[in-house]
Amino acid sequence: MERTLNVLLIEDSEDDATLIVHELERGGFKVEHDRVDTRGEVKEALRGRHWDVILSDHAMPGTCSLEALTIAKDLGIETPFIIVSGWMTDELAQAAVREGARGFVPKNRLERLVPMVKKELSAKRSSKRTPAKKKKSR
Repeated sequence: MERTLNVLLIEDSEDDATLIVHELERGGFKVEHDRVDTRGEVKEALRGRHWDVILSDHAMPGTCSLEALTIAKDLGIETPFIIVSGWMTDELAQAAVREGARGFVPKNRLERLVPMVKKELSAKRSSKRTPAKKKKSR
């Protein structure tokens, strides 16, 4: 069963965006997406639509994954944010996770993308179903 997946792709390469969308479709998703690659476009896209997942390249001429992640946090966006990049050091990937990214997928290992997206969507659904425990007042 195909599930529609609304994806914000922060990616400067149209070819890489096509490969990412194709991988998600192979994983059983019907993908609806927008591709942006500048700081301003990221802000506009995050304000204008609900996204199921945000997939961001790391290094682009108009922005980077850490800047995009900061924009999302500043806007209060809690959508799973996954970095999909051809180049990123372990230190940068760890810093991104500390800042709120849900993970990192190397572009040469796109087979890891669908399992990570499914895991994040499942975790998001579970957190919506589990009500927060209220503290007892004394």
